[in-house]
Amino acid sequence: MFIKKTMEVPVELIKANSEQPRKNFAEEQLIELRDSIKEFGVLQPLILKREVNGDYLLIAGERRLRAAMMAGLDRVPAVIKDASDEEVSLIALVENIQRENLGYIEEAKAYRNIMEKYGMSQLALSEKLGKNQSTISNKIRLLSLPKDIQDILVENKLTERHARALLKIEDDQMRRVVIGKVLKHGFNVKQTEKLVDDYIAQQESQERERNKICHISYKLYINTLKRAFNDMELNEKGATFVQEDMGNDLRITIMIPKEIQGMVG
Repeated sequence: MFIKKTMEVPVELIKANSEQPRKNFAEEQLIELRDSIKEFGVLQPLILKREVNGDYLLIAGERRLRAAMMAGLDRVPAVIKDASDEEVSLIALVENIQRENLGYIEEAKAYRNIMEKYGMSQLALSEKLGKNQSTISNKIRLLSLPKDIQDILVENKLTERHARALLKIEDDQMRRVVIGKVLKHGFNVKQTEKLVDDYIAQQESQERERNKICHISYKLYINTLKRAFNDMELNEKGATFVQEDMGNDLRITIMIPKEIQGMVG
């Protein structure tokens, strides 16, 4: 439960939370928050958990803590919560989503980490967070993109819809080509989606052409066998030519009686 009274806690006693979903802290935003704290102080208390050794584990408010330290504060306001490890992770996640504008890749990683660490299903997590399961599922799908592409998305501040467009492409190398064009030309989401759709249409067209060529190739092969069979007039000598459609394969069976003169090995 919360100890609702706000306490002033020395910053040197506060330990960072390794379960903190946010891994990147924009310097410019920290400077803005530092300047605000210098003028008005820390308006929203941090949430801490008291450790057995007397230190405090930071549950929520790492940006405020960092900015307060940049502002030269040696104490910050905080409320103390007696929380389990699972609750610590969930509170940190909710705090970052609701207050700190957590990036979509960081949010997806936080969902996945909590599910893996506590053996939690997407449904159970969605119920604890008050979110639709589809929201969590769609976020986690973004992590199927290679890490280098995830990094490019974050570093270049591309949107979640840019990332979703890339999921439609199965080939990672082509994803890199597409994202390179997006960055080079400064494509917005609609332009990126069109680029992806054009690529997929081109691939499907090439695949149809390849299948057409393969179809023509095997037809030529079968016709060549039939002509050779007919030219030798084998059917008149008791030989048979049978063609069977096996689904993914065609079976050609040629039966030639050994007694046909000149055909015995």
